[in-house]
Amino acid sequence: MAEHRLITIPISHFCEKARWALERAGVPYVEEPHLQGVHVAHALRRGRSRTVPVLLTADGDVVPESSAIMRWADGQLADPERRLYPVGVAGAEAARLEAWLDGDFGADGRLWMYHETLPAVQTLEASVVHGIPAWERHLFRRGRTPLNAFVCRYLGVNAETAAAALARVDDVFATIGDRLQDGRPYLCGDRLTAADITFAALSAPVICPEQYGSPLPSLDAMPTAYAREVRRLRETPAGRFALALFARERRLVAS
Repeated sequence: MAEHRLITIPISHFCEKARWALERAGVPYVEEPHLQGVHVAHALRRGRSRTVPVLLTADGDVVPESSAIMRWADGQLADPERRLYPVGVAGAEAARLEAWLDGDFGADGRLWMYHETLPAVQTLEASVVHGIPAWERHLFRRGRTPLNAFVCRYLGVNAETAAAALARVDDVFATIGDRLQDGRPYLCGDRLTAADITFAALSAPVICPEQYGSPLPSLDAMPTAYAREVRRLRETPAGRFALALFARERRLVAS
């Protein structure tokens, strides 16, 4: 029997967004995780894209990128009231916030995380290699130095860009915190939308949620400077909101 397959980098927060959407919609799938860098070949060959996630549906369709996968998964829900893109103003606002968060915020948290953690790549090994093919695990262990160089070059990681990225993350957290000041339970009002899942998932590099869909290292085992900033961001209104979403919503099925 044909099955849905999701090509991922296991620790990727964009891949977490896709996992969350599929699991919430009750869509069974097989995850196919790959090593950072190696993923490009698989994404190009299987999904005609250089990035992951890529969803290969049982019907033979190719759905690249997390937002398109979220919309596809949402379309599998029969009840419109359970969908992440409600009809009307709330749905339009959810889509607008999702697009905004998918932009710099998604990239900034990742860039800062890599800058702070790549010198301690051994600490990250279990998360980086989780579920990937054996030959890719071997490649990681034999090629940590060139892999570090590839990631830094590919993502533009250096001290200056990392500091600027963290400042922009702080700005997004402040904007989200301001939006929540009126006591609303979700970003677009009284119901969970694509904006909420996008914010929570893409916050993962800077809040390290326990309910993440692929194993993350213990915060106590991470570099001191990284752990300090994560703990600070967790205590902001936006950080508490994201953690609460993971704790309350991550394992719920809407169908």
